[in-house]
Formats: sequence, C-alpha cells, structure tokens
Amino acid sequence: MVSASLSGIAGAILAPILPQLALDKLLKALVKYLSGDEPSASSSTEVDKLQQLENEREALEDANLKLKIMQSEVRKLHKRDKQNMRLILINNKLRDVSYDIQDLEDDLEYMELQQKVEEINLQDETQMSQSRRRKRLSWFSWITEQSSDKRRRLSSSKSLKLSTDDLVNKMRSIVKQINCIDSEMNTEIKVDELLKQIALNVKKNQGRVTSSSINERKIYGRDGDIKRLTALLTKPINAVGNNISVVSIRGMGGIGKTALAQCVFNSQEIEDYFDSKVWVCVSDTYDRFRIIKEIIDSLSIDDDNTNLPYDTTSNLDLLETKLRKKIRGKKFLLVLDDVWSVEWQQLLDSLQSAQVEIVKVLVTCRDPKVLGSLDGINRIVLEGLSDGECWSFFLNCVFADKNPDNYSKKLHDIGKQIVRKLNGSPLAVKTVGRLLGCSLTEKHWKDVLESDLWRLETDVNDIMSALALSYYHLPQHLQLCFAFCSVFPKDFKYDMNNVIEMWIAHGYIQENGSCSKTMKDIGKEYYAELEAMCFFESNFPYSKMHDLMHDLARSISHGETYIYEGRKDEKISKNVRHLCAQSLFNLGLVCKMNNLRTLVLDRVGGMCAFLSHEAFKRIRVLVVFDPNMQEFPDTIADLKYLQYLDLEKTNIKWVPESLCGLYRLRVLKLPLLHALPSLFHNLINLQEWDLFRTYDKIYLRRKLVYPVKKGGNYMITQLRNMNKLRGVLSIEGLENIDNMKEAVKAKLKEKHHIEELSLRWTNTVDGCKLDVQEEVLEALQPHPNLNYLFIEGYMGSKSPSWLMTLALQKLREIELNKCRNWASLPSALGLLPSLEKLILVGIENITIEIDDSMTVMFPSLHILVFRKVTVSFQVKRCKLFPCLKALTIDECDGVNGLPWQMLSPLDNLRIYASPGLQSQLPGCLQSLNSLTLLEIKGLKIENSDIVAQQQQGVLLPNLRGIEIKSCGNIAFLLAVLLHVPSLKRLSISKCSSVSLAALGQLSFLTYISLEEMEVTVVDITPVFPSLHSFELKKASMIIQNMPSSSVATQNHNCFPCLKTLKIVGCDEVNVLQWPMLSALTHLYITNSPWVDDQFPGCLYGLSALTQLGLTGLKVKTFPAEVMTTLHALKYLCIEECYELISVDGLQALPCLTKLCITKCPQFTTWWFMEQITEQGVFHPNLFAISIDSCENLESLPAWLHCLPFLTSLIIINCPKVRSLPEGGLPSSLELLWIKECDSGLMERCQQEGSPDWLMIQHIRQRTYA
Repeated sequence: MVSASLSGIAGAILAPILPQLALDKLLKALVKYLSGDEPSASSSTEVDKLQQLENEREALEDANLKLKIMQSEVRKLHKRDKQNMRLILINNKLRDVSYDIQDLEDDLEYMELQQKVEEINLQDETQMSQSRRRKRLSWFSWITEQSSDKRRRLSSSKSLKLSTDDLVNKMRSIVKQINCIDSEMNTEIKVDELLKQIALNVKKNQGRVTSSSINERKIYGRDGDIKRLTALLTKPINAVGNNISVVSIRGMGGIGKTALAQCVFNSQEIEDYFDSKVWVCVSDTYDRFRIIKEIIDSLSIDDDNTNLPYDTTSNLDLLETKLRKKIRGKKFLLVLDDVWSVEWQQLLDSLQSAQVEIVKVLVTCRDPKVLGSLDGINRIVLEGLSDGECWSFFLNCVFADKNPDNYSKKLHDIGKQIVRKLNGSPLAVKTVGRLLGCSLTEKHWKDVLESDLWRLETDVNDIMSALALSYYHLPQHLQLCFAFCSVFPKDFKYDMNNVIEMWIAHGYIQENGSCSKTMKDIGKEYYAELEAMCFFESNFPYSKMHDLMHDLARSISHGETYIYEGRKDEKISKNVRHLCAQSLFNLGLVCKMNNLRTLVLDRVGGMCAFLSHEAFKRIRVLVVFDPNMQEFPDTIADLKYLQYLDLEKTNIKWVPESLCGLYRLRVLKLPLLHALPSLFHNLINLQEWDLFRTYDKIYLRRKLVYPVKKGGNYMITQLRNMNKLRGVLSIEGLENIDNMKEAVKAKLKEKHHIEELSLRWTNTVDGCKLDVQEEVLEALQPHPNLNYLFIEGYMGSKSPSWLMTLALQKLREIELNKCRNWASLPSALGLLPSLEKLILVGIENITIEIDDSMTVMFPSLHILVFRKVTVSFQVKRCKLFPCLKALTIDECDGVNGLPWQMLSPLDNLRIYASPGLQSQLPGCLQSLNSLTLLEIKGLKIENSDIVAQQQQGVLLPNLRGIEIKSCGNIAFLLAVLLHVPSLKRLSISKCSSVSLAALGQLSFLTYISLEEMEVTVVDITPVFPSLHSFELKKASMIIQNMPSSSVATQNHNCFPCLKTLKIVGCDEVNVLQWPMLSALTHLYITNSPWVDDQFPGCLYGLSALTQLGLTGLKVKTFPAEVMTTLHALKYLCIEECYELISVDGLQALPCLTKLCITKCPQFTTWWFMEQITEQGVFHPNLFAISIDSCENLESLPAWLHCLPFLTSLIIINCPKVRSLPEGGLPSSLELLWIKECDSGLMERCQQEGSPDWLMIQHIRQRTYA
C-alpha cells in the first residue's frame, strides 16, 4: 500500500517555494574581489582573463533581473495551481541554481577570511620580530621567522584557491542555468495565459468548506470540552462591547475543532438558549461581503419573501443594516469556522451598533495571531485524544458495523501500534481507519504500520492535506525553516538556539539592513511563530515536533531531507541536501551526491573518516551524537564551508591544528578539552562556542566562558582575532596572565558584539602580584557597546582608566564582587547616562567619588546594593541618585555620607544587620517621601525626637509595608509608625515581645504577620477594623491577668473584617473568639496544639469560609452538624492529621470543589453517598481529589462515578488500594495519577484490554510510577 511515485509527487507538490533569492550578495562579493589586490594583471593573458571575469559579472547582473522576475512569477502561478508539475520542475531547478550561487558566495567569503587571517598572523609575527630585534637577538629572530613561515604554510596547506578560470566557469554555469530556466518560465507563462484565454483553466475550489451538519455520530474524548464550550456560550463572559463576546477553539489541523463546534452548535441546550444561530465557513480567503450575505441568507430562510433587494446588492452598508435589523433584540450565536486572518474582527464592528440582547461569536482557528488581543481565557485549546478514546474511535472507523471481537488478537495488536503513531489526532485516526477497513488482513495492516503516514494512498482530504493548509499559510521563509527540521528523527528534542544557528548557516535568515535586529533575534521570532502555529510543541527548555507534523515536514522536503535507518536495500537519493544517518552506510550510496548541506551522525561517528569524500565537501552543518567517538577526525578540516560544528556529545579530548583552518565556522560545540590548538585564534568568524560549561542556569541563557590557564594553549591571546563573538563573555582565571602586554592582545575593545562581560580572578593566592592585576584590568578595556560589567576577585586598589572616562556610554549595570582592596569608584562612573544598577559586594573600604562641579550624578540609577562593604560618599553640592528606586544595605560596617535627603524618589529600602547605620535610624527616613516598602533586620532602633516630628505628618507619607526582624526597641518603632496612615502591611519576627494594644493603635493595617515572638494582652483587647489578613507563626498571644470568662473577652471581636487567618506552630492563642470571625474566608492551622481542644467546634458558623487547610491536628472525624454551616467551603486540605479515621461528614459541604488528604496513616473510611441532590447529582462541584501517603486506606469511594465534573484524581503511596471502584470512574475525568501504589493495580491499569484499563481508557493524561 505504499506508492513511491505518489510520495515523490506529494513531496514535489508541497515543496517549499524558493525564498527571496537574488544575486545581489554574490555581485557585491565579486565587485569586492575584482577591486582587491588579486588577481594581478602582469601579462596580456591575465588581462584577458580579468576581462572575461568582468564580462561574466555583467552577464550575472542581467541574470539577476531575470531571477527576481522568475521568483515573482513562480510564486504567483504556484498560488493559483499548487499541482502544476511543470512549475514544480522549474521550482526545483531554481533551487538547484540557488545552491550553486550560495557555493560561489561562500568560496569568495572563505578566500577573503583566509587572506585576512594570513595578514593578521603576518602582522603579529612582524611585531614580534621587531620587538626581538630591539633586544638585539637578530639571529634568534631569523630562526623564529623561518619557523613562523613554515607554520603559516602548514596552517594554509589545505587552503582554498580559485583561479580566474575557475571563477569564470562557475559564473558562466550559473548564467547558463538561469537563462535556461527563464526560457522554460516564459513558455509556462504563455501556456498559463492561453489556458485563461480559452477558458480551459477551470476554477478549482481549493478551499475547505464546512457546514453545521454533524459528520460524526459520536464525538470521542471531548465530553469535558463539550461541557466547557457549552458553558462559555451560555454563561456571561467578558464582552468586547455591547454584549458581544468571543469564544475560540484553537488547535492544530485535524485535531477536531470543527467537530466540537458542530456538536455544540446542534445541541439542544444551545438551541434553547439562542434565538438565532448561524454557521459560516470563512476558510483561507476572507471576504467580508460574502460572509455578511451568508449570515443574512441563513437568518432569512424562514422569510416568506425570498426575492429580497439585498440578494443582488453590492452595497455593504445596506447588508450590514439588514443584518443589524435581523438580530435586533435577540440572543444570537455566530460560528466562524476555519479562520486564517485577523480581518474577521471587522465583523465585530458590524455587530457593535446592533441592539441585541447577546451576541456570542465562536471562532475556530489554528494560529493564535488570528485572535490577537481576544485570545484570552474564553478559549479551548484542543489536544490529542487519550489512548483509550483514540482506540475506541479507531475501532469504530475500521470495523463500522462489524464486531471487532471476531478478528484476531494479532490484528488488534498491529492496530494498537498504528494508533500510537497517530498521536491522538482524530483526523488521522479517521483517515487511516478507512484505509485499514478496506482490507482487514494482517499483511495489509502490517504494510501500513511499516510505512510513513505521508506515503499512504489515502483520500485527498486526508490528514496530510489538512496539515498542509497550515503549511501553505506560512510565509516563505518559515516554510523553508520548518522543512529543514525534518532532518532530525521523531521525538528529537529541539533546542531553539541550536536550530536558529543552523538556519543561519544555511542562509534561511537574512539580516534586514534597516533594522537593528540581529539574525539571532530574527530567528527567535521565526521559531516563536512556528510554535504559535503548533509546528513545534514547547516543553521548556526544549521543543518537540508532533509526529504528524514531522511526517508533514518530511513530505514537503522529500528529495532534499532524508533519515537513513540502515534498512535492507535502502537507498539515498542523489538530490539529498540534508542527511541524518542512524546507521553506517556504504560510500557508494552517496558517491553521486554533490550538494549535501547538513550531516547528522547519530551513533555512527565512524563515518567521519570519510568526510574527505567529494560528496561531503559542501557541508555547512555537521552534528555528531556518539559517546564512543574519542578522537577528532582530521577529515573535518576539509569541510571549508562548515559554519556549524557540534561534537559536544562525543568524548574527544584533543583538537588538531587543522580545525583552525575552518575560517567560516560560526558555532563550535565541543566537550571539555585537555588543550586548545595553538592556532585557535584563527577562527575569526566564530560567534558562539560551547566549550567550557557555557549555560547560565540562573538566567537560563548561554554564555561564552573562557578559562585562562598556564598550559594547554588557554592563553588570553587566543581571543585576539575573535571579534565576532557575541552575547555574554566570561573570562576566568585572570591570575594566570603574566603581564599587561599579554592582556592587551585579547583586544576586548574590538569585540563590539559582546553585551555582557565578566572578568574573574578565581585563585588570588599570595603569589599573585597586585600591580600585575591592576595592569591586566587596565588592558582588558571592553568595547563601548557593553551593557553589563562584572568584576570578581580583583585585589588591586586602582580603578582602570577606562572607568575614569565616559567610554562605556551604554553600560547599564556594574557589579564589583570580592574586590576587597578597591579604594574608590571614579566620579566618571556617576556620569554614565545609561547606568541603572550598581552592586558592591565584599569591599573593605571604598569611596564613591563625587564631582561637585556637576549638577547631577548617577542620573539613571534605579538599583543600588551594598553588601559586606564599608562605603563612603563625599557630597557637597551635587545631587545624587535622582531616579533611585531600590536601596539594599546588607551587613555593612559603615555607610558614611550617604545623602539621605537626596533619596526622596526611593521606593524600596532594605537594611540588614548593618551596625554602621544603627545610629542613623530612624532619622534617615525623614526625607523618604516616596518609600512604599521598608525592611529592617538585626538593628536596635535608638530613641530620638522623631516621634514629635512624625506627629506633624511628614514621615514616610506613602509607606505601604514594613518588615522588622531581629530588632530591639520595637515599641519605639511602633510609636514612630503610629501616624503613618498609608501603612497597610506589618511583619515582625524574632523580636522582643510586643503589646497587642500597641498594634491595635495601628488601626489602618490590613495585614499583620508575627513570627517567633510573644504578643502580650494585658487589657481590654483592641479592635483592628481594617485587618483582612493575620498570620501567627511560632508565636503566642495570651490574655494575661484577666478571667477568660469576662464579658470583655467573650463579646469583644478584635477582628471584625478578618478574611484570612494563618496559625503555624503556635503554643497558645486565646484571644480569638471563633464565632465572631464571620467574615473569615481562608483559614490555615498548622501544628498548633492549643487548637485541638477547640476543633472542629471552632468552625461552627463560619459561613463565608472558602478555603480550609489543616496540618498536624488531632482530629478524628468531621461532624455533619458543623460541616453543614460551612456553606461556601470549596477547598479542603488535610495533612499530617495522624488520628484522622474518617471523613464522614464532608458530604455536607455543598460547594466543595477540591479535596486533598495527605499523610494521614489512620484514614480508612469515606463518607456514604446518601446525600444526593434533588437533581440526582452527587457533589456537583467537586472537580479534584488528591490522596497521598494514606497507608491504611484500602479502597476508593464507590461513588466516584457519580461526580459529574471530576477532572483530576491523584493517588500516591496508598499501597492497600488494590482496585478501582466497582462503579467505575466518571467520563469527565481528564487526569489520573497512580504512583507508589499496589503494583498489581498499576500493572492492570497499563495492560490493554484488562477491566481496569477499559475503565480508564477515556482519561487523557495517565501517569503511573
């Protein structure tokens, strides 16, 4: 059932149309080449050759114009007829010539880079020679020069040289190919015009048309989605204006969007709710006039007068007026199926002015960009069917009215393997099911199983056609990028950065001269678009391609991309450009190939020995996954076009000098090496490497790490020619640099693509001279484009001169870490216009110099951090930090001269264990009028006259929150805060006791947290009228010297508005009057023994409670008479309640939605299902149950199947639960976890066909462990 010819045609039909191809780049390279020093015209013969070269260049300019015209015509004709085989052949020829053009461009670029390297090396050798001559060692210089010449000859022994004849012949071949294709294209254009003129080109309906009619008798696996969609359409949701609401169904092609919409559209509930409903198939061509007319036609079916004036009108305004009239005062449902363009939102404008009761617009689409800002919470994103539902649907499609049990088990087993390949796609199941139903034989089914989906002879409306619609709507550049990704096998984990670099290597991404974005930035946008259109499935930090999408990619790249698996008689086409080898192959299979661009070797690293073969010489991308590979193949040095080399997943330890002749290499990924080649600096085109643990786990970004070492050629000078390095560069081991001259040669100042730079001295032992460190730092001046600078372990006292100027105009952040001897920060740092963040850590005594001749310094600084430093300011007149928002002072012995009066913009202040500031508090707070958050830790606040000042209302007028930890003199600080009415949040921990009365005076607080301290209550308890949230952690709050039965305690409600109460690890709290906490909505009690005697009676009457968390309580059961008063409780979590036996009584909770029971070893009894609602529904709101570590629980409740909306069931570490409930599980269930439970139960759940498996086969997500 496999047709090779069909698959070839399919691949051609769907092949990516050529991206914007032109000779502009090649012509510029030729002009540059001809204007250079080579070739020289020293004879009449060479003059003639140069003239030939110029003539061919002019011919190329003419061909360039033809090429651009042809590309335009190909795209236009291809859009009209995607199955025109003549056009497909022309397209293939254009692609072939594009590779020749790219090769010639690369030849010229390689020669240019090669010449540049030789010139640089010659210049270096000349400078070395002159230096040595100055030392009068001419005889040694002569020997050195001779050996250097020899080394240069060795490094370029495999260099690329093109003679003038070679260039002329290559250019002539390109021109000839373009002229031949142009002739064919002209003929094709004439044929197309002729066909149009004689009306033989019958218009084909290439668009997909749908209707509201249900095509399937049953919709499998969508019960939950049907309920949710019905609810979204019949319940009030966010409107876009005038009672108009938009609901969307999104997902990849063939996933069942239309079927779901049809099912709900025709349901009785929707029929009863809406007065009118209309279905319109929008398809890929949006036509506002047609759509509005179809809506009116649908609404007018029952009209007596069928000949209405708008039937023939071309007036859009007349149609819209009629539409508004038709839906006036109604509940109207409009379904827009298969939408591809944002233009559909114009219809919302037409509906805005209609006087309707409700309009619901249901949109089905694949691309989220179609929805724009409307892609909010009112959406359903469809995923594949669960294994069970997929199998049920498969049986229905294959056997129809036949009994599947009448066929062999082996046939069923083959069918199950096929279903697994379909990844839950309903359309794929339906299509392949029909194919299998034609012949219910094991041979036929086995043929289908062993064939790729895209090679099967199926109807034209099969899964590939459905997915191809998405592909055809991609821009041309994305088509090519997507097709390339099929070079990797199914289930491959795609790393976005790696994929983008490969796209760049192949020329799929072009920089826009008018845009500041780099090719990497553009590539990220490409990748995001493919993910948004479901061509990739994001699973951070990698992506995966759905198996069906992979089949599509292989079909559209057929003939160019191939995965060799080593099957018997398997052959490789000579037209393959991108090859993945998963098995060793004979060179005879590739001997006719001459245009291979990508080679991926998966566990067959031995093939590298043959890379010198002609078939591989044009490779741009080489990836080897083979841990058995231990030696670097010398043959890689022959790959002059190579731009991307990935040997990271090998075990090589050494790299030969020959690698350094790959001048076009942009990306190099290797495992940790014992040594670098001495000519590593020759890789002047290198932009990114993966050599030395280059992934920053904190910021989830890649960085270039270079460790300077004494041996192994890890000198700092290796960086000297790599001026295209970009991104984040970290240079470590700077103590291994011997002198300033060595550091200067790194030429960091010329690396203008480096945005972030880290300079680290990692082993500053006593033998490391401080003056050498100062010279090294001086020599490592970065480029002015730098955004971030980090210096660590520098033991010098001087600032480098480049920090004393305004050279780093773009610097946004600087951090000095463990530079303990640094004496002063130069005043120039405070004049940098872009500096937003300054961090000083571990410096003994540093002065921040101020230039008082300036009006303002640090004009853009937002964040200032001092940690373990002693810092001084010398401010007289200059204004500092006009934009400072956050200041952190942590463990600082002294902060002297900080101009607090200038910090009025400060929003956030943190002072931790800094005795040098103790005398300045709280007086330093007086001018901080914008402060909203204050954190103080480890300080004793001194008494002062500030209380009198703050009574005037001038202290901290905007403070919203304060956190106090391990501080003394709390009473004074609370008195300071007494007249700060803006204060809403107060946290105090590890402090001396505090009086509840003192807290009560802060009547404006909405949140209080008290941790590890005593709260004293010595008089009539105060009232907290505004308090919404109260947290007590390891604290006590006891009424002292007052009888507990007094009227004052029994009838006094301290917390009339309390919403959230958390009590954690508290020994005793006897102030709470539970019956008066009527406003409480959230209650969490953890390991607080004093509650045991009051529970569960303390819950009685808390009718507003919605969430209850109980941990470590001595509770055995839940009385129904208490539970019935908790009318609003939705979430209940019971944890580490070791005496809990039963949850009988919880059935009285009418609104319970989520129940979690964890680490309750004595829990054995559920509740009974007698409490059924009048509608016959049991717990109608319960959607999630989680049971964890209940070792003695023996069964799940028998009433689970009666829960209509249960979607999640999690059972972990319950070894005595040996079966699922006899009544089964509800059809609404979408997630089931069974972990660390009875092994027999878990095995039966995974055994296809077993009673337990049949019970759960409908569940979409199932996990066992």
